[in-house]
Amino acid sequence: MSPITKPPALFRAALSGVAGGLAWLCAMTLFFGPAQAILANPEYQSQKFLAVFGEIEPLPHIAGAWWILPAGLLAIGILYGIVYHFIRGAFHGKPWWSKGLQFGLVAWALMVPWFEFYLPWNVMHEPVLLVVLEMAVWLAVLLTVGLAIAAVYEWRH
Repeated sequence: MSPITKPPALFRAALSGVAGGLAWLCAMTLFFGPAQAILANPEYQSQKFLAVFGEIEPLPHIAGAWWILPAGLLAIGILYGIVYHFIRGAFHGKPWWSKGLQFGLVAWALMVPWFEFYLPWNVMHEPVLLVVLEMAVWLAVLLTVGLAIAAVYEWRH
C-alpha cells in the first residue's frame, strides 16, 4: 500500500507539520528577534533592504495583515511535515531528535543558501556578514522546526 493511501500516517505528518509551523513561529521570534538589533541597524544594513521593509510602497503584505505570517508558516510547516513523512526512511534507526536535526539541516540546505544568495545579497545588497548572520539564525530556526516535526511524528511510532 502506498504511503499516500495511509490516512493515519498522513494525518500524523500534517499534525507534525502544525507543530513545525508553530515551532517556526516561536523560533523566528526567539532567534531572529534579538538578531534584528544588528540586521535592522542602518549602520550595518543596506539602505535598499531597510527601505523595502519600511518605506517603498507597497509595503510587504504582512505590514497590513499580521496574520499572513503565522498562517503562511503553518501552511509551510504542514508541507514540511508531509516531506518529513516521505524522507524519514533516510534517517532509519536513529533517535527522534537525530532525525529532527537531520531533517532541519536538509531543510536549511535546500532553502537558505539559495534564498540568502539571491534575495538579501543579490537583490537587496545586504552585506556579506549580515547574510552569514542570517544563515546562522536560519539554521537555528530550521533545526528547531525539524526537532518539533520529528518529536510529534515519531511520538509513539
